Amino acid sequence: MMRIRRQLTVAALIAILGSLLVILILHSPPQTDQHDEVAKPPLVRFITVQPERLRLDVRSQGRVMAQTEIDLVTGVSGNIIKISPVFVSGGYFKKGDLLVSIDPAEYDLRVAQAQARVMEAQYQLTREEAEAEQARDEWQQLGQGDPNPLSLRIPQLKEKKAKLVAEQEELKNARLLRQRTDIRAPFNGRVRSKTVGMGQYIDDGTILGRIYSSDIAEVRLPVSTHDLALIAVPDLSHEKQSTQHTPVKLMAPYQGQNRIWSGKLVRSEGVVDAETGMVVVIAQVTDPFGLETRKQPTTQKPADVTLPVGLFVEAEIEGRWFENLTVIPVSAMYKDNQVVVIDTTNRLRFCSVTILRRERERIIIHAGLEQGERVLISGLHHPVEGMEVMAAEHTP
Repeated sequence: MMRIRRQLTVAALIAILGSLLVILILHSPPQTDQHDEVAKPPLVRFITVQPERLRLDVRSQGRVMAQTEIDLVTGVSGNIIKISPVFVSGGYFKKGDLLVSIDPAEYDLRVAQAQARVMEAQYQLTREEAEAEQARDEWQQLGQGDPNPLSLRIPQLKEKKAKLVAEQEELKNARLLRQRTDIRAPFNGRVRSKTVGMGQYIDDGTILGRIYSSDIAEVRLPVSTHDLALIAVPDLSHEKQSTQHTPVKLMAPYQGQNRIWSGKLVRSEGVVDAETGMVVVIAQVTDPFGLETRKQPTTQKPADVTLPVGLFVEAEIEGRWFENLTVIPVSAMYKDNQVVVIDTTNRLRFCSVTILRRERERIIIHAGLEQGERVLISGLHHPVEGMEVMAAEHTP
């Protein structure tokens, strides 16, 4: 019995001590050395808006071609009796140079026959004029009333005059055909290809070869409709065209070196390509083969200035000057053409801008930013409107 009482007493003491311990813990929680830290605003980088004056050049590319390229076609038939040494692929020639000669014997005969017919018609007309004059005299002496035109030989006289004119035109045509037996260069140029040989018989309309001009080379340069507003394209609608042309720099590796040629923008084709949405502008290069340079011993060698037809070139078209443009890095641009501006209280706000041009590493802003504003460029992947930040200016 005493043992049971002792066990009950011990249990009651343990319960009382446990209750006291719980009450003590609740009223006096354990102290720690940790303190809640205050969250600091994130550190970001910005650039300060400084509007500037910029010239926006436009880049394009194209293939060099001759301003004029034609098939050299004969206007008469016959055997080829002469071919100029320059009439070979790659050969140079000047305007008026004889390239190919066709046997003229048949056409010399036609000229002689036409001359004889002209002389005969002239004789017939002179004789008819004399007979008409005699008929008028006889009528004045013997006739009565108004004379009949036939009596005065008026229809016969008109017939002889018309026949003389026809024979004279035949003579002109015979001489023209004789002239065509000598096929001459219509302009300064080069030979792309030759398709005939010495002694070959050719028909009227046969293609002798293909030639192209050497005075001016052209490059067709596609540009976007947006970039078209950045360059000055000559207006061909006025009778008096402007002598001011937009400079164009052409670049390409050639003969083991990176070459540069100077050209000018002369016109636009004025049509938007349905597939690409681009407009083609034309750049011209004068004396692409350096033929005029060869005549000037004080200048560089012709090989240094030759611009061959068919070469693929990069082009840099000089653009217009624009005022009050702001340049920002690509990292500063967010969706919907927005940038993030840090206000005077170091809080973020979104700002819509007008983009004039997007480039690989920079964006050019036309409107939407004021001088001195701070534009966020790095430090936050997902900025939030009104977020507080610690701002530090970006140093290149």
